[in-house]
Parts: sequence; structure tokens; C-alpha cells
Amino acid sequence: MLLCPLCDSPSRFYARDRRRAFHQCSHCQLVFADPATHVDRDEEKRLYETHENDPHDPHYRDFLSRLWQPLQQVCQNLSYRTALDFGSGPGPTLHLMMQESGIDAHHYDPIYSPDETVLSESYDVVTCTEVIEHFYYPQREFIKLRRLVKPGGTLATMTKPYVSADLFPNWHYKNDLTHVSFFTDQTYRYIAQRFGFSVDRVSDQVTFFRCVKSC
Repeated sequence: MLLCPLCDSPSRFYARDRRRAFHQCSHCQLVFADPATHVDRDEEKRLYETHENDPHDPHYRDFLSRLWQPLQQVCQNLSYRTALDFGSGPGPTLHLMMQESGIDAHHYDPIYSPDETVLSESYDVVTCTEVIEHFYYPQREFIKLRRLVKPGGTLATMTKPYVSADLFPNWHYKNDLTHVSFFTDQTYRYIAQRFGFSVDRVSDQVTFFRCVKSC
């Protein structure tokens, strides 16, 4: 029996494909890959570099706009001024889109932009686009993210939505070996409760966590 990497509760077998087994937490309902199948950092980096993330590519900007378009309205309504794109990848782009809207935006990535001085600050907005599915240790990462978000601020995430157990073995998204954590509606509710957020499912892929004033 494996313990959940988000809430430390017992898990049960969920699904298997030809390369990995997956388990689901009995409490927060996170679906996660068996840690024994996690790739090492060198292989992780090699796989990331097969992605084409170009700041000048209008298609990539359109993709990021799935999160940025609704978030931009939130930033305007709440007069947000500072932002951090967490997990910005090999072609940092979202922070540029935020800067173009007048936001003082920075970016961080543990592989490609590892300057941790930006992690010593807190921000009105923290974004994670196609990032949380890569979290080997989501409890540790959400503790870090919570510290980065100011009271009243927003953590904005984008990842593919959960699919049912019968569809999961043929789901293309889990075939990327760097994708190890998959989030259900119950998982989002757990994260909100555990880390002091309210939660807003903006779309099937985009979720906003608002840090309540008392957290």
C-alpha cells in the first residue's frame, strides 16, 4: 500500500498501462503514478525538451490564454500588481504576457530558471500552467505555493481534467512519463481546505485558488 503524496492517506490500485501502475488516494482522491516509475532529473529534462514552447509562437500564446484570459480579468478587478509564473519551462512566456498587461511578473523553473531569490517574495498571482501534473511531491509543492501567494491573492493552475478509471488506461495525457499527479474535483476541494484557499473551477482545465484573508 502506498501513501498519498498529497495528504499521506492510504491509497488503492487504480489502473495500469504497459509502463506504469497508478494509485488513487482514499481520502483526497489524487491519482498518482507509482513512485518507483518516476524518471530521474536527466530524463525529465530530456522529455521536457521535446516540447515546443516558443514565446513568439502565437499558437503557444493562444494555449496559455486559456488561463491568462480569465485571470487577466481577475487581476483587473482586484488590482493585482505582482505575479510569479512557477514552473515556466524551457520557453518562459506567460510572465511576458502578464508584463505586457502592466503586471510586475517574474518566472521560476527548477531546471531552466532556477534562481530561487524569487521564491523569497510573495505575489498577488502565482501561475502554474501544465505544472502540477509534474509534482512528484505535491504536498511539499503546495506548501511552497501557499507561501508564495499573498493573502487575498490567487494561485491559478491549468492541467488536463481527470478521467474515469475505465478511460484512464488509454488516456494520452498520462503517457508522458513526467506526468505523475492527476487531480479530481475532490482533490481540488482538499487542496483548498488544507491550504486555506477558496476554489473556483473556471473551466475543465483551469482552476483558481483564492487565498482567503485569514490564511
